[in-house]
Amino acid sequence: MGSFDPIKINQPIELELPNDALKQYRSRAKSLSEERMVVIVPVKGSSRVAMDHGQKVKVIYTDSSAVYVFFTTVVSLDNDDAETVTLGKPYDMKKIQRRNFVRLDTRVKVLFCRLDNRFERKGSPGEGVSVDISGGGMMFMCDEVLSSGDVLDAEVFLGQSEKVRAIGRVVRFTENPPKTKMKYSVGFEFTVIEESERDKIIRFIFNQQRELRRKGLL
Repeated sequence: MGSFDPIKINQPIELELPNDALKQYRSRAKSLSEERMVVIVPVKGSSRVAMDHGQKVKVIYTDSSAVYVFFTTVVSLDNDDAETVTLGKPYDMKKIQRRNFVRLDTRVKVLFCRLDNRFERKGSPGEGVSVDISGGGMMFMCDEVLSSGDVLDAEVFLGQSEKVRAIGRVVRFTENPPKTKMKYSVGFEFTVIEESERDKIIRFIFNQQRELRRKGLL
């Protein structure tokens, strides 16, 4: 196993820059070696985010079993491709098992749009309704045709006043039985989500479960 396992080429990741006002940006891994990872320079507005040699960077990414967090530093800005930056060997890696995420059956609105390899929106936006949700992903229903592996930018509405945003990939897409309210069911895995957004989901689940217990339904 390499230093960056189980991260894969073209996998969406999140970069957190400790001294930046926005702090967290979407990126993806472009190439990997034992000691180095080349990533796409994140964009803020219409401009690339300035990164400095030796700058400390926090990287967050996920696979089907866990969320991974590690720290690294910028080791090269002089790549042939101006859209990339090279990060050094990771350290202080932490792994959070997905089984630690509690899943809640709930019906909330979901808005989504496909993303291309540059994380730009493509096609028309879609709307669905959740079947269940956890801190690591969700199942929702929709009428749009998707494919396993599609990358989506999604907004999930947790009640009337709060929503969360996450980027993820479709891990399962199935046709629902006849007479189901919507045509398809989508298994959606969060791959890029700010921890503050994940905390909103976890808090929402906790509050819903507490209310169910109060009513004797859980």
